[in-house]
Amino acid sequence: MVWSSETGDLRKKKQEEEDRPVLDEQVKLNLRRLTAGKGRTVIEISGLPKNKLWCETLAKELKKSLGAGGTYKNNIIEIHVDKLERVSDFLDNKKIPWKKTGG
Repeated sequence: MVWSSETGDLRKKKQEEEDRPVLDEQVKLNLRRLTAGKGRTVIEISGLPKNKLWCETLAKELKKSLGAGGTYKNNIIEIHVDKLERVSDFLDNKKIPWKKTGG
């Protein structure tokens, strides 16, 4: 649905959600280590807020500080690194709460 007679253009409302500032303490990220089907070990970060700029900045900072490759797409950050501890240490230093999911 794009238009509502009560609230008007709903596309503007969606844009306002994406532009809302993100407080690092309010985010709860999920870290998962993947190996199957990827060809290498990948750390997947999900539970990201809808603010695309914040997510892209976090992905860029992670890749730069860890010296690893990765990407941000489909509201998931993938970092090509073996050690989950390196990613968790980075998030702890930025005071972003996280939890480990999966095996």
